Amino acid sequence: MEFKKIMIFLSTDEYPSPFDIQMMYDSGADHVIYYGNVDSKKAKQLIMDSMFPRGPEGVVYTGMFIGGTNVEECLAIADVAKKTMFPPFQIATIIDPQGGYTTAAALVAKVERCLKDKFNLDISEATVAVVGGAGKVGGNAVLLLAKDGAKVRIVDILLDLAKKRKEEVNKVVGEERVEVFEEEPRSPDVMERALKGADVIITAGPPGLQLVPKSVLEKITECKVAADVNAVPPLGIEGLKSSKDCKAFLGNIHGIGALAIGPLKNQVEMELIKRALNEPSGFFELDEMHKVAKSLLGL
Repeated sequence: MEFKKIMIFLSTDEYPSPFDIQMMYDSGADHVIYYGNVDSKKAKQLIMDSMFPRGPEGVVYTGMFIGGTNVEECLAIADVAKKTMFPPFQIATIIDPQGGYTTAAALVAKVERCLKDKFNLDISEATVAVVGGAGKVGGNAVLLLAKDGAKVRIVDILLDLAKKRKEEVNKVVGEERVEVFEEEPRSPDVMERALKGADVIITAGPPGLQLVPKSVLEKITECKVAADVNAVPPLGIEGLKSSKDCKAFLGNIHGIGALAIGPLKNQVEMELIKRALNEPSGFFELDEMHKVAKSLLGL
């Protein structure tokens, strides 16, 4: 019997993302079966009904994608999946809440490649300021940077969340690699103090919100690389075009814009979907996505 390649998409949102559905088809899925408004209570039956109908041979050609904007619920669904699946009925599963894992993986890999190519500097030798580091993408970037050995400074108006993220990441890496700037960066003067001494500046704020004015960036003389994940004007870093891809844009500062990060994020997602459709098992999460992103860039 010839099995079709099927992706099953469990989303916490009412309408599962058309972005991810199109990525699944473009990555080789013959069919995509998607469910919205899924939570951890509903997930178990859906997962079990996905495991058994094709038998041990057919389940290899089934992949699962867990996504949606409710990050906590996505992780809860993933936990249900890990507890429900067992050999030989294991479905290779991608976990990417709101695209935050693939985006962070691509962002950090692009920064690391640029830093090495233009300045011959390893990320483990760098100080990185993440503006919006308490958020979804920013928080994931903080974790990946710390794991790769960087000294990371979270700059965020949500100080309590920033401190919580700092504690979580430092516990994971087993060292005090992450610190929090202890003021809310609501003015250029405060932002300048927050960024002082940073080799790399990353902005990971919400769409359409400028976080770092050009006048501030001009004063951060140590800065070598600046990256922004926001593609909606006004951009997160004033003067950094979203299409910029490790090119100088302010003195010797090399910029990376959202439209340079996006294609790599898409490549990472497509590579993992291909693996999910062809490998017998596995859970592909943030660390695996970062490995794929770095591999695609030759790091």
